[in-house]
Amino acid sequence: MKLKFTFIIAALTIFVVLTGCRTPEKSSGYYNYSVECLGNENNGNIIVKSWGTGRDRNEAEANAEKNALKDIMFKGIRNGKEECGSRPLIVKPNTLENNEVYFNRFFTSTYKKFVAMHREPLLDRTFNPNPRTNKNVAYALTLTVDVSMLKSHLVRDNIID
Repeated sequence: MKLKFTFIIAALTIFVVLTGCRTPEKSSGYYNYSVECLGNENNGNIIVKSWGTGRDRNEAEANAEKNALKDIMFKGIRNGKEECGSRPLIVKPNTLENNEVYFNRFFTSTYKKFVAMHREPLLDRTFNPNPRTNKNVAYALTLTVDVSMLKSHLVRDNIID
């Protein structure tokens, strides 16, 4: 009887240890993917990897492009190679809030002029669908961003000096 009780205690202990050490599954829908610098083309363009989520592929691609531009303008790119520079284009605080109408219009139509799919063969394009969460899907895109043209556009519109 004592041997049976010892065996049950040992089995329960092993079960608790094994299930307690298991890493929880990550839900990519709630993971915050940050923009990563892949290189500098030395002509005012930089190559970045950006993530976007959406209900379908087109919406996810558009969100990835917008996320890349938002990070370049407001946060700076801190991940990946140092060639892209970590300083944001817009350093004045509250610029987004003070120019809300401008940026709403910018991110609905104008932003497409400054970002493009990096030229790669179609089969090598980086579309990594992640597990669906709340009917959203995440994609990674390799993008070319024309930072010099973006900066001159922001200067012309009196957003930066």
